[in-house]
Amino acid sequence: MALRYELDVSKARWFINRRYPWTELCALGPSGFARYARLFHPAGPDEDPSDPDPVEDREGNLDPEVLQRLSNILAGHTGTPDDCYFGLWDGFGDIYGSSSAAVAFSGDDSADPEFAPIVAPAFSPEVLAGPRLQVPARDYLLFRGPLSEAGQWGATDLVPGWPRTINSPNLMWPADRMWFVATEIDLPWTGIAGSPELIEALRADRSLDVEEVEPSSPLRYWRDEA
Repeated sequence: MALRYELDVSKARWFINRRYPWTELCALGPSGFARYARLFHPAGPDEDPSDPDPVEDREGNLDPEVLQRLSNILAGHTGTPDDCYFGLWDGFGDIYGSSSAAVAFSGDDSADPEFAPIVAPAFSPEVLAGPRLQVPARDYLLFRGPLSEAGQWGATDLVPGWPRTINSPNLMWPADRMWFVATEIDLPWTGIAGSPELIEALRADRSLDVEEVEPSSPLRYWRDEA
């Protein structure tokens, strides 16, 4: 089962219409929640988590296992886990296919590049031409479905039999608006806004690297930044 495209972007009006800097909205979520935290994206197997140099490789995308763990906790803090909204930044090149994406292929000396696989768009023309959830400097495709399907965009294969992986959700919230999750494309951490109970549950999970923050305080790009 995959998420379904949501045509009605007015579902996001509740936070878009608030007077709140877009940089904070896309990094931590909208104003008005009791507590805020950020989830640091995990280091790779050969990386030192205290070394800021490779941090750029962690920007804008949550590891699938971390996303699943986060979603499992979030599900216990909403009354609508089967009805959630997901924003996907529309600037990812492989959404559009064609010259925006490429696949490698091999063949013998007679192989003709003319017959190289052509990458189709990830979504139908109706989706790609549809309305966007818009904030200053960021536009998103909006999807809807169960929290358990976070990141399952229903995208077409890159080529037949070769699944396409795009990105984790850049925005997430449930229909009852009990929390908000923001993964900004230029940051190596994910912001989470919600109740005290949610933030405490996240901090208590040793598999997640979570730090509580104050949205009014300037946030460093990385915790150990010089």
